[in-house]
Amino acid sequence: MPQRPANGLKAAPPPDTELLATAEMSESMLEVHPPHESVHTWKSFLIHVATIVVGLFIAVGLEQTVEYLHHRSQLHHLQSALSAELKANSLIASKNVDAFKRMRQKLDRDMALLRTAQVTRAPSVLQLDYSWSDPSRIQDGAWQTAQQNGSLSLVADEDLSIYSHVYGTMDHFMNALLALNDQMEMAAAIARRAADGHYLPSDIQDLIVATSVCDGKLSWASRLLQFEEEGLSRADRLLEH
Repeated sequence: MPQRPANGLKAAPPPDTELLATAEMSESMLEVHPPHESVHTWKSFLIHVATIVVGLFIAVGLEQTVEYLHHRSQLHHLQSALSAELKANSLIASKNVDAFKRMRQKLDRDMALLRTAQVTRAPSVLQLDYSWSDPSRIQDGAWQTAQQNGSLSLVADEDLSIYSHVYGTMDHFMNALLALNDQMEMAAAIARRAADGHYLPSDIQDLIVATSVCDGKLSWASRLLQFEEEGLSRADRLLEH
């Protein structure tokens, strides 16, 4: 029988053997093997980068497509709104032309009566008429909305210049119309000096001056109205195309 150690315990392995096993295990765990296919790693990297780039292109392309379609829809809506508004303004302009003709007839009649009374140099009984029918106001809601929301930037420069000219002319026309109406009221106020129609020579002279001013303002408003009609005709042809 082999003899056992006196303390009865199993003999421990030599220290050197345990350290050697631990070192071998650590070496096997920490060993970094070179890739078997270095080309495959670069290929994967390039594929990954290409996928990202293609994805970005697709995302940007989709975004631009959506934006383009939105702008197309916005431009179509703007053109439809302007077309309806300009057609309505064409009808309003025709009504204003008729209103100006009636106003011109009244002023011509008043001036003829005043000139006749001026020649006689005597108190005269005159039935003067300085009443005026308020011409229809132009519509510019679609234009004002387009200016506020920035959709006019979608319109071509050449087309935008035509629209700007038309609405600018209409704005000048409305200012001229207000000035004409104010002058007609002033002439009517002078005419009310003699409620019974018996005017003194001084009244006749003041009325001649006031009527002449009315005539001049009516001529300027009529010229602007003519420009407005020409511009509306150009804009209408533009929208038809």
